[in-house]
Amino acid sequence: MADPFVSVRGRVLINVEALNMTESVGNYVKHRRVPVIVPETYATYFVPSVSGESIAHGYQQVLAKEAAGRGLPVCKLCSKGYFLKSTNDAVFRESFGVDPPESVSDFESAVIKGCVVEDVGGFLYAPARGGRNVKRTSNFFVGYMIPTRESLESTVIEPQLHTRYALGTPFVEEGARTGGQMIYYIELSSAAYTFSFDLDTKYLGRGTFSIENAGEIVVNEGERKKRIEVALDALSKFMIEMMFGAKKTRFLPVIEWESVVIAVSDDVWTVPSPFSKNYIDRAEEKAKKVSHNTKLFKYTGGAGFEEVVIEAINEAKGRLK
Repeated sequence: MADPFVSVRGRVLINVEALNMTESVGNYVKHRRVPVIVPETYATYFVPSVSGESIAHGYQQVLAKEAAGRGLPVCKLCSKGYFLKSTNDAVFRESFGVDPPESVSDFESAVIKGCVVEDVGGFLYAPARGGRNVKRTSNFFVGYMIPTRESLESTVIEPQLHTRYALGTPFVEEGARTGGQMIYYIELSSAAYTFSFDLDTKYLGRGTFSIENAGEIVVNEGERKKRIEVALDALSKFMIEMMFGAKKTRFLPVIEWESVVIAVSDDVWTVPSPFSKNYIDRAEEKAKKVSHNTKLFKYTGGAGFEEVVIEAINEAKGRLK
């Protein structure tokens, strides 16, 4: 059975978004910003962004629900969307209902067997008493979403004024500020963002930390195949529905994919950065020179985005036979 490597790079236009906010200063809520350098001049711009942590959280929420729906094991906390991931003894007991195993190899095996999310997304066990930390590196990789090269210099972040009233109710004390009116500002942005996501299925269901069991299959082959399939299907649903980001209940953004390349390979093969608009051409050139049975699935606008994503994921699942 092949262990497919899936690499996704794309450009997505997102209008009026507040997907990743940072601190509040009084009644002012700030959008996340990051420094980005323009290649030609090396000028630095502070631009709106969406963090990899935000994207990873959204993917793992989809993964947890999809895995549980198929009868695969998901720990108690991950099933509720709390990705504390076996951080310490108390978290482990709450997640799995038993005491942590003493040996590091048994600990990693117990977590892998007991939770698909921690198998795919990794964990770091660092108990307060110390002595036996256990780390499992995530098997999927995400990057910050930043504005594309062409839109970088014209990107703006604009605060929007909002008000709430409690007038006409008994809950406003006499003499309260502005008679019960609350004013606040939310920073919004619109940009053509980059999107990056890689999934390496090679170590799913396998031990990685301890020299005693590194590379060994912890679950049986049948369940391991199911775990890879659910990780791939979760990626498909995540991309099609764009299931990540904050403040979507009142700031639901307008989202449209402009282009995407999904590479399915039998070994590590990543699509070039979508920061520059010629990334599709560069992906095709790379595939001519370096290939691990690599197949590219391309979307360049208009209709058919969902079909491209589903076709790519089906190709990856087909390599599991």
